[in-house]
Amino acid sequence: MKGIEVDFKTYTGTKTIQAAPMSAVDAKECGARITDETLRENIGHDGYLIVYPDGYRSWSPKEVFEEAYSLSETHVDRMKIELADLTERICKATKAFLTPGLLPDDQRVPLKEQLSAMNFYARVLLGRIRTATQRKEADNDRRIP
Repeated sequence: MKGIEVDFKTYTGTKTIQAAPMSAVDAKECGARITDETLRENIGHDGYLIVYPDGYRSWSPKEVFEEAYSLSETHVDRMKIELADLTERICKATKAFLTPGLLPDDQRVPLKEQLSAMNFYARVLLGRIRTATQRKEADNDRRIP
């Protein structure tokens, strides 16, 4: 940069999109805005056509897409995403709690209480996922002729 001081901050965002596995060439035929350079660089690579809520269409390489998005088609999918996010937060909070000298003493007890609540919530989510999955499997077993 040309002498401009930039004060970057960290942001976390969430988007809900529609997507379908598709090559870049096919995605362009379906209306995705893809540059010719992107097409050339991704011949033969797997990826996804992405449709955003405003109708904008783009394409993403498979690895990039799967790092950023998780399937959220059903309530069970969404609970699995929530449990994965919660588990990651529990791990980070546990590490902070167990790292000597990282937290002031007046923060250790509240963090321990928070971890207790988070672990309880994780067990509830896991139980709901198991119940829903078992119910779906039982329903599928009944449908088999």
